[in-house]
Amino acid sequence: MAASMGRWLLFALASLSFFGEASGGLGWGASSLDDDLLLPYRRPRARPARACAPVRVGRREHERWPPSPAAPGAGRPAVRAFAFVAHFAGRAVSGHLTRAAEPLRTFSVVEPGGPGGCASRRRATVRDTARTAGCSVAQNGGFFRVATGECLGDVVSDRRRVSSAGGLRNAQFGIRRDGTLVTGYLSEEEVLDTENPFVQLLSGVVWLIRNGSVYINESQAAECDETQETGSFSKFVNVISARTAVGHDRKGQLVLFHADGQTEQRGINLWEMAEFLLKQDVVNAINLDGGGSATFVLNGTLASYPSDHCQDNRWRCPRSVSTVVCVHEPRCQPPDCSGHGTCVEGRCQCTGHFWRGAACNKLDCGPSNCSLHGLCTETGCRCEAGWTGSNCSEACTNGSFGENCANKCQCQNGAACDPAQGTCTCPPGFTGDTCVQECPLGWHGPGCQRPCECEHQCPCDPQTGSCNLTQAPTLNNIVSRVKQCLQPPEVTLRTGEFSLLTGTSWLAVTLALVFLLLVSMVANVFLFLGSRALWSRHLDGAYVYHPLQEMNGELLALEKEQPGDARSPFKD
Repeated sequence: MAASMGRWLLFALASLSFFGEASGGLGWGASSLDDDLLLPYRRPRARPARACAPVRVGRREHERWPPSPAAPGAGRPAVRAFAFVAHFAGRAVSGHLTRAAEPLRTFSVVEPGGPGGCASRRRATVRDTARTAGCSVAQNGGFFRVATGECLGDVVSDRRRVSSAGGLRNAQFGIRRDGTLVTGYLSEEEVLDTENPFVQLLSGVVWLIRNGSVYINESQAAECDETQETGSFSKFVNVISARTAVGHDRKGQLVLFHADGQTEQRGINLWEMAEFLLKQDVVNAINLDGGGSATFVLNGTLASYPSDHCQDNRWRCPRSVSTVVCVHEPRCQPPDCSGHGTCVEGRCQCTGHFWRGAACNKLDCGPSNCSLHGLCTETGCRCEAGWTGSNCSEACTNGSFGENCANKCQCQNGAACDPAQGTCTCPPGFTGDTCVQECPLGWHGPGCQRPCECEHQCPCDPQTGSCNLTQAPTLNNIVSRVKQCLQPPEVTLRTGEFSLLTGTSWLAVTLALVFLLLVSMVANVFLFLGSRALWSRHLDGAYVYHPLQEMNGELLALEKEQPGDARSPFKD
C-alpha cells in the first residue's frame, strides 16, 4: 500500500512539475514570488568572522578526503540520479539523490547564468544555468541575498574565485586541484592556498555530517544563532521545509541531495536530512539553500516541485537563484590539459613523449631523471655542460668538453681537461692555461708550486723535485743553463773528500781573517797613542817651526836673496 501511494505521489509531483514548467513557457507567470523564504541571515550587515565561536589558533576545523583512483579501463565515471519517496515522522517526502564518481572531472560550481553572474549579482533559474553549463544534473547551490542577488560566502567556480566570504565563515564544501574533497570550516589563508588550490568551492549553513556522525549541534554552537532571518537559528534547523545538501560517501563519490517541501507545511528538517544521508553511507555533508530555492533539474528539465507561487497563484514556479551545483559529462582539469594534451571523454591525452599526469603538467624523462645531470624538457633531457647521452649519464670523453661535449680541449703534455669548463689540470712539471710551459728553475710539482730543496740553490727535476739530475730526462737542457751547479762528468769525488776540502778551506779563510784583524788592532793602538801626544804639546803652547824648504826647495833660495837684517817673525 505504501509503495503504491509512493508511486502515485511521484506521478502527481511529476505532473505538477510539468505544468509548472509549462506555465513558464505559456507566459502564465514566468517568475516566482519568492514567497517561501528559508533564510539563515536576518539582514545584510558586516559581522566579525565567527563572532560567537571560540577563538581558535591555526587552521579551521575541516575534513579532507583523498580522491579515489579511477579503475584502469573503467571508461566514463558513473553518474546516477535516483528519485525517492520516504516517510519522516509519518510525512511522505519526495526527493532526489545523485551520486557522481570522480567529482574532480564531473562536478562544478556554476555562477548564476554563467561566468560573471556573481560579480553582476545576477539571478537565474537552475534550469537556465544548467542549460548554459551543459549539466545533466543540477540543483541550487549556496545562499544569496534575495533583495540584491549578492552571492554569499566563498565561491570558486572552475578555479576562479568569484565571491569572498568577507569574514563570514560557515560550512563549506570544495574540491582541490589534486581531487581532494574538503568539508568544514576554512580560514581565509586556506581558501587562498596556491600550492593545492581549490577548483570548486561553495558555502552553506550548518555542517550536517562530519566523518560519519551528525554534527548539527556543534555547528549551531560554532556558527552562532545570530546568523539567520527566519527566526531563531534553532527554528532554521528544526523547521520542516524543502532542503538541499552536498557531500561525499566513503568511496569518494559526490552526493547531491534534494527534498521537496514548503516551509512549515511539508518537507524535512536538518536532523531528518542528516539521518537520511547517514543511511546512504554519506561521510561528510553540508546544508545548502532550501525553501523556495530548492530546485532539481534533470537533463535540462525541471524535476522537482517548487514551493514558490507564480504571478498567477494557481501555479508554482521555480525561483531564480544564485550559484548552481552541476554534474556533467567528464571534463578535463584544466580543460586545455595545461596546453600539452587533448581532452578526450574527460581525460587528457598528453602530446609528446615526456608530458605525464592527469593534467599533462608533469615532465617525466624516465626513472633515471636525467641522472641528476640535466633538466627534463618536452624534447627530452637537456644535459648540463660536461655530460651527454639520452639520460645525461655519460661524461665528455676524447678531449671534449662543454654543452653536448661540442668543444675541443686544448690541454697539452697529458694534462686533464675539465669536461664542463675545459680548464686544464697540469701534470707535475708544467704550468700555464694549456700546460705548455715547463716549470721555471727552482720550482717543481703540480702547477710548479713547490720550490726545489737542493744544495747551492741548484735546480731540481721539475716533475719529481729530485736533486739527482743524472737520471733526469732533461739533463742536457738544465746543465746548459746551470753548469756552475754541476761537476764535470770525469771528476768524481768521494763524499768524505769533498767534505774535508770544504772544511780546510773554511779554516784557512778564518785564520787569515783573524790575523788581519789583529794587525789592524795593533796599528790602530799606535796611531791613537801618537795623536794623544801631539795634542798635549799643542795645549802647552810649544810650537815647532818647520821651514818651507823642507816642503819646497825653491823657498830656500828666495830667503838667501833677502837683506841680512831681515828676519822672519818666527824662530825656534
